[in-house]
Amino acid sequence: MYHILMNLSQFTWNVVPFLSVLVVIGQIISAVILAAVVIEFFTKKTNRISTWTSQNGLILILIVTLVSIAGSLYFSEISGWNPCKYCWIQRIFMYPQAILLMIALWKRDRNVARYILALSLIGAGYAAWHYYIQMYDIIAAPTNPATPCDASGESCVKTPFVMFGYITVPGMALTAFLMNALGAGMVLKTKK
Repeated sequence: MYHILMNLSQFTWNVVPFLSVLVVIGQIISAVILAAVVIEFFTKKTNRISTWTSQNGLILILIVTLVSIAGSLYFSEISGWNPCKYCWIQRIFMYPQAILLMIALWKRDRNVARYILALSLIGAGYAAWHYYIQMYDIIAAPTNPATPCDASGESCVKTPFVMFGYITVPGMALTAFLMNALGAGMVLKTKK
């Protein structure tokens, strides 16, 4: 049993960098899409990046959502990191997006972007607050951390990793919510 736990722990430390790299890639893609939108706004000419993202936005959002769900379930169910109350609140705003998006893709209903945008903005608010609390405790108050979590879950202040100096579990969630909000905005942009 000990060897299984040690192998699982090692596997977790392989998954964390993989998910962190996905977060960085997502942030770069989001920056490129935002740049395309800004260029489109000022030049008044549509560009391929903006058009492609608008047309495929629901599929892209579903991919981000499914990776987010898989990552959160991996951390809690396989790695054994109990989610804190803020993690649970963020899950409340991410998990339904998968169901809404699958139904919308099946029905070819792009109107779901409004609901995805609302869920993502609220989830991003919670994730930003959670990330702020976590990073403040890691950087500014490491000797006297204010634990943001109740006794039912692991304190995210004690989460055993910070990748690339800024990526943590709440940071991953924040990135996913912002990517989904951007994708929903792109889908709504084409509906006009």
